[in-house]
Amino acid sequence: MGIRTAIDHNPLIAFGLLFAAAWTALIGLTVVNRMGGLTPGNWVGQHGFGGLMGVIVMGAFLGLILLAFGALGEPDPAPEEWPPE
Repeated sequence: MGIRTAIDHNPLIAFGLLFAAAWTALIGLTVVNRMGGLTPGNWVGQHGFGGLMGVIVMGAFLGLILLAFGALGEPDPAPEEWPPE
């Protein structure tokens, strides 16, 4: 089952994906605001390198959600005609 078929059968999937994207963006902004500097120093607590890694992972997750929604706009896959004209 593709993402388009799943959303046609249950629109809550689209709401869930949108909610997950919004929640991840909100948490990402919180992490960016709370993380310290990236310079070496105090590596205990909320340091910059840990925050940077968290933001990268959340960005990758948001990218996957955007790819899932991007698949909704694609035309249905169809086999290419053979032999080509």
